[in-house]
Amino acid sequence: MTALHARAGAFVAIGGLLGAFGFLACSDDPADDPRDGGNGAVDAEPLFRKVQNDLIFRCGGPNGSCHVRGPQAPHWLGDPDPYISAKKYPGILPATRDVGDSIILTQVAHAGPSLKSFPNLYNFTADWLRAEVPQPPLPSTGAFSVVTGYNSINMNAAGPGLEGARLTFLATDGAAGTISLSAIRVFAPQNANVKITDPFFVILPRNGKVKAEPAVNGFQGELTVPAGTAVELFTGRMILTRWDPTGQMKVVFTGLESTPGTGPVNACTALNLFTSQALPAMRMPVQITEDDDNDGGVADGGVIGTGSCIGCHGQADDPVTGSTSAVRAMDLRAADTDPAIACGQARNMINFQNKAQSLILLNPTGKANPNHPIRALADNDPIINGIRAWVEAETQ
Repeated sequence: MTALHARAGAFVAIGGLLGAFGFLACSDDPADDPRDGGNGAVDAEPLFRKVQNDLIFRCGGPNGSCHVRGPQAPHWLGDPDPYISAKKYPGILPATRDVGDSIILTQVAHAGPSLKSFPNLYNFTADWLRAEVPQPPLPSTGAFSVVTGYNSINMNAAGPGLEGARLTFLATDGAAGTISLSAIRVFAPQNANVKITDPFFVILPRNGKVKAEPAVNGFQGELTVPAGTAVELFTGRMILTRWDPTGQMKVVFTGLESTPGTGPVNACTALNLFTSQALPAMRMPVQITEDDDNDGGVADGGVIGTGSCIGCHGQADDPVTGSTSAVRAMDLRAADTDPAIACGQARNMINFQNKAQSLILLNPTGKANPNHPIRALADNDPIINGIRAWVEAETQ
């Protein structure tokens, strides 16, 4: 509802005079319900016509000077038919098929009002959208907050058979409200293959219009992740604009299926090198640095002590808070008791399409997660050499 500041004063004056009559079209009378009693289906157009005049009054501006025929605002109530115009305008009928994501329900007060200021109009508009938008909503991860650095998102709620599936990525805040996502990967459960079709990222600002634009913030095509494996989500990278760091995000899937499968019993193919090269390297001392407390900046960088990869990623659970963020990113707690399990966890951090771009090599050298809390190592550091020897030997 981008509007014209020049008409704000006149709009307020007219609103004060006519506000009491603004909802005469929004009747609660059951006789006005446009449902077809013959087959139980809902005819969406009468539901829009029921709120059309009020939408034009509230959002169209005096004499149509805003969203009807204004020189700057989008004409989503424009001629020749506001109903057709509203349906065609991107975001009014949300691509997620979740009515709560419609831009006319999530728009905040601007030069024009928010529909949330008029509960009756809001509810009747939502009724129209529910009739207009195909149901059910597309499967999604559900809303989640994003932290700078490594993120691991549970996909359990996205559909049946996805218990244990997750989506991971590295997030870096950019300039002018952008956020860059890299190393985007999907992990399939040990007992299920996961098929993904046309996924897209949805921005959920704390206040403001939801941004759900599959053609801009999504990937096109099908991707199958075999059981017990991890695969990059198409290119593995996405830059999102108009990002609100205080808001949330979700990933929506045009198609999402799981089929029974069996992951590898022993995922590692070079376990001997993991135990003889990688694990000793991961026990070597590193300098631990302060993180940025998720304040949106880069790691503060001050050295606060000495530790090791195993020391962080193999740390025992806290009895109150549970596992640490390092363990959730890469769980090496079994390094001493069952190296094969730890190897399988570390293997998830290998990029088999381009091993040099594996997170297990990029993070300790400071080339991936900007908040990885260690002093960055050189590419030829003995720690990196030991891990790399195992990474190069691993095969799919």
